[in-house]
Amino acid sequence: MFRNHKVYQPHPALKELVNNITIQKVNLDSTLPLPVFPLPPIQEQAIFFYPLDPVHLKLQSSDKMIQLPQSVVVARRINRLNVVMGYNHLVIKIGFQPGGLFRLLGFPVSELEADGVLNESVNLVDKEIPFIIEQLQEAVSFEHMNAVVQKWLLKKLDGLKNELPIDKALLYMIKQGTLSNITEVASQSCVSIRQLERLYQQRIGLSPQFYARLVRFTKAWIIKENNPAINWTTLAYECGYFDQMHLIRDFKQFIGATPSLVQKDLKNLPVSLQHEVFL
Repeated sequence: MFRNHKVYQPHPALKELVNNITIQKVNLDSTLPLPVFPLPPIQEQAIFFYPLDPVHLKLQSSDKMIQLPQSVVVARRINRLNVVMGYNHLVIKIGFQPGGLFRLLGFPVSELEADGVLNESVNLVDKEIPFIIEQLQEAVSFEHMNAVVQKWLLKKLDGLKNELPIDKALLYMIKQGTLSNITEVASQSCVSIRQLERLYQQRIGLSPQFYARLVRFTKAWIIKENNPAINWTTLAYECGYFDQMHLIRDFKQFIGATPSLVQKDLKNLPVSLQHEVFL
């Protein structure tokens, strides 16, 4: 098994739109069955490119497999996804700042189905997507792939929706890892609480309270995956949970399993796909 992973910072002109460009290459042992990777709900909105082997989703309700397009838009990921990647896996991810995807698309992300990873980028973002995929297939290095993606994004800047105070308030919430007083957030955003709810739906597709829970859970999952030895009580307090039972409740809602079962699943994987870029 071979894995190479790199996170790139966006061009200065893209920083208010893009949080990171992440590229990951994984070659799995072709003599073994393909593993199923459980991907948690996560607050990040992203565009994914899969230039090499196709990626499939395995539905939890059955053994049915769905093949993903070569580029997808993920606006709201609020449930566990079971992913099967090919033996020669390459993914290039554009991770957006909170509200960045809305500014790029130009329409409310609430119009996209939650966990709608079958939203093909070419139908939502740009008819040039197939050409971008061709360039990524021909790229000879991660640096070349990063340059292809960032050049394309720079061309999209002229058509962006304007940044508003809510966008800065969303970014602050991500850095804090939780939602402070909702009245305070509304004040930072220069809107009423009712307008704040509407802006969250427009940019995030979720209520402020649910999004705050998702941000906190994302932090807990990534810390645990990168530091398996940390105990659950310490993790709960580090991520702002009142106690361990509140953390377990979120695991059951978002993942459909207890933390101990999740830990067992993660331990059996040949490689971790998560990292600390979201923290």
